[in-house]
This record gives sequence, structure tokens and C-alpha cells, in this order.
Amino acid sequence: MIGVQICSGSEWRATTQLLAIPHEAVQRFPYGEYAHVSIAGRGCVFFYSRRTKTRAAGACQYAIDKWNVDPLFVLGTCGGVAERLRVMDIVLAVRTIQYDCQDQRPEMQLNVLADLSWLDLTCLNEQILLGTVASADHDLTFDHLDPLRKHHVLAADWESGAIATVCSLNRVRWAILRGVSDIPRASGEDDARRQLRDYERNTPAVMERLLTLLPTMIRGIGDS
Repeated sequence: MIGVQICSGSEWRATTQLLAIPHEAVQRFPYGEYAHVSIAGRGCVFFYSRRTKTRAAGACQYAIDKWNVDPLFVLGTCGGVAERLRVMDIVLAVRTIQYDCQDQRPEMQLNVLADLSWLDLTCLNEQILLGTVASADHDLTFDHLDPLRKHHVLAADWESGAIATVCSLNRVRWAILRGVSDIPRASGEDDARRQLRDYERNTPAVMERLLTLLPTMIRGIGDS
């Protein structure tokens, strides 16, 4: 079963509307909601876990155990970190890190490399930026930018690092695709409010772009 994990409420509402999923087709599980949808002729389970790394990791493990999910696509928004990023750019994670955790021992798997050999990326017509996605249980702020840029981070979110860790431990193929919804510009509460407005305004358009790419990515799934 192909899994598609959505983490925030705004992203999930946009997804169900864009896919025209009827209300009666949406079911509940311990972490949120899910629905079975056919994409590119393949059966998929779309599930919504809500935000934070704990909920995202738990829902991911549930999907692996309950629905035998493999591969797992993660679709959602992110904050732009790299200076070259612009709103609506699409980022594909080739590495994830968790930057709110101070335990850097290798066995903790806080730095997870993606194996995308199972996915034919040449079939994508749109430009996708490949790089590191950093995760933490807090919003990205302007003060985080310089430290993250020193580690060549492309974008930041709440959940990708935890999901990548769970998938890697279970030897489940994963691909994290995020669209930039907002970018910090200055320190302070005014900019934080502006970022929130940008996130709310841009999330539907970001999810539309990601869902447009999803059928092509599913057709590009290999056997490895």
C-alpha cells in the first residue's frame, strides 16, 4: 500500500478539498484521520497525523503496521532556509536532521540520509530542489537561519526528521516532498505574525502543486 502522510490541519483540509474526498469516506484512527484514494491507478492511504514529531512518528509507525505502507510519501509545507529559496519552491529531502535535539550520537539516527534509488526522478517535469530538511517542534524563525545555513539546510519543518527516522528503522522507502509556504525575514513578533499569514494563505496552493506532482512520482516507483 502506498502511504501519503499529511501533518498539519491546514494541509489536510486542502488535500481533502483538492482530491474531492467525500466526508463519509474519511475515517478516524488514533492519530487523526485517513482515507483510501486511488492515484495513478494505485491504491493509496492518505493519513493526517497533526503536527509535532511525536504525533508524526506515531502515525507513521501505525501506518506501517496497520496498512503495510511502503513506500511512504510525505507531502506538506515548509519554511525556506537557504537564501535562494522562494515561496512555492518544491523541496525533496535527501537528508533530514532534528535541530531541536542535543543528543548527536550516531546511533540515535538524528541525521538520516534518503535512499531515492527506488524513485525515478527524471519523470518530473517541474523543477525540484534537492537538499537537507531540518525538523524541530517549533516554528522556524529568523534567528534560526544562520545556524541552519551553516549546515547547508535547505528548508525546515516540524515532522520530517521523525518520519524519516521511523521509516529508516522499519526499512520502508520514503520520499519527503515539501513546498515553501513562508520565509522568515526579520526577528520579532510582527514577522512571526506575517509568516503565519503567509502560511495560511499559501498552504492550499502548495498542496495543489504537490498533489499535481504525486501521480507522476507514483508512476516512477521502481521495484527496489
